[in-house]
Amino acid sequence: VNFGNITASGDITASGDILNTQIVQMTNSSSVINTFNTGSHQTCKYVLQVTSASFIQSSEMLVMQSSSNAFNTEYAQINSGLNLLDFTSEVSASTTRLIGSGSFISCSVKFNRTLI
Repeated sequence: VNFGNITASGDITASGDILNTQIVQMTNSSSVINTFNTGSHQTCKYVLQVTSASFIQSSEMLVMQSSSNAFNTEYAQINSGLNLLDFTSEVSASTTRLIGSGSFISCSVKFNRTLI
């Protein structure tokens, strides 16, 4: 359910955690994890966590789109002994897509994103 936007001026304070985590379950060896509109945003920062059984992989990733091309860099990647997914990006029509690929289709991907 989408109720619209919240607009504020000045400082915003909150108690507790502000959660914006989204979860995607892999459905095959290559899945679209997330998309954003190319007309509204050029850059997105992701904090990614991939889990499968007792294995965990975590990283940060920047995705940038320009002139129908997508560019990405993954950094600060750590894992518990196994790299579960590789991430790439592409532009398709008017959306930039983050794609996860790997041989472990039982993966769950949790992420926070910041659109710029």
